[in-house]
Amino acid sequence: MGIDWCATSNQIVSCSADRNAYVWKQTPDGKWKPTLVALQINRAALCVKWSPLGNKFAVGSGSKIVSVCFFEKEQDWWVPKQIRKTMKSTITCVDWHPNNTLLACGSTDYRVRVFSAFIKETDSEDSDSAWGVKSSFQTLLFEAYNGHGSWIHCVCFSADGNKLAWAGHDCSLSIAEARTGNPPVVRTIRTHYLPLLSCVWVAPNSVLGAGHDCCPILFNYYGPMKGISEGKMIDLKSESQGATKVSAFSHFQNIDRMATTDTADTRLTTIHQNSITELCIMKGNRSKALQVTSIGRDGQLVIWDMGSLPSQIAGLTIS
Repeated sequence: MGIDWCATSNQIVSCSADRNAYVWKQTPDGKWKPTLVALQINRAALCVKWSPLGNKFAVGSGSKIVSVCFFEKEQDWWVPKQIRKTMKSTITCVDWHPNNTLLACGSTDYRVRVFSAFIKETDSEDSDSAWGVKSSFQTLLFEAYNGHGSWIHCVCFSADGNKLAWAGHDCSLSIAEARTGNPPVVRTIRTHYLPLLSCVWVAPNSVLGAGHDCCPILFNYYGPMKGISEGKMIDLKSESQGATKVSAFSHFQNIDRMATTDTADTRLTTIHQNSITELCIMKGNRSKALQVTSIGRDGQLVIWDMGSLPSQIAGLTIS
């Protein structure tokens, strides 16, 4: 139910409802060879993410735990260590801090948490960060509660690691900013859009989110005092594409993508014709994303050129 590719090692990790994970490594003949990773969980594995250095990965599950897996060279297999503290419900999303030792988790108990995922077998050092001083494995460094009763869909650290963004099912986007010596400050905006399912930092103070509106939405963060701006869609075509007589091809396409059998063309004005499930930076990084990809339940993969968007959409700024 989750998959991630590691750019540093060219390995793929996948996890699913069979409660296991597989690490896929490409052989010289171009084929992908899987290695089983026993996660030691009793519920489905839902999400997975490689660490920035590619020497470990984290798996969230319905077992109310996060498995942090690292490769044991002597035993020649992947070993899981489990974060169990304080979590009371299913883990829906995870993301790594740029320092490779902190891990953010979102769950269906309406909370976002940041843990230490330092593993002495693989991590050479555990440097201090704005989220806290050097800590042992599974130490809780930050916890935020979404009091509106909505589970968390996605979490994402900024490029410098000092800001953490997350989106909830109550159509909210929150950003916590950590500063050394002070507790993190959380700012939340309740948008007029449908819930976001994925978010990613595309600049030091800009977050791109997407979800059930079938369109990426850009939010700007102006600091703890001013908070978050109301989002702006980056893909809204002309509304003049009204309902037209549907062709045979479009008829069956609507059945497949939108579960509808209407005789009128029900295509949306956006490129994606169903919810966007994930955003990923294709070119650049979280401090300056040049191209971002989106995938949706309509089966489409779309590449967005972030550099040209401000000149094409009035009032759009990426900072």
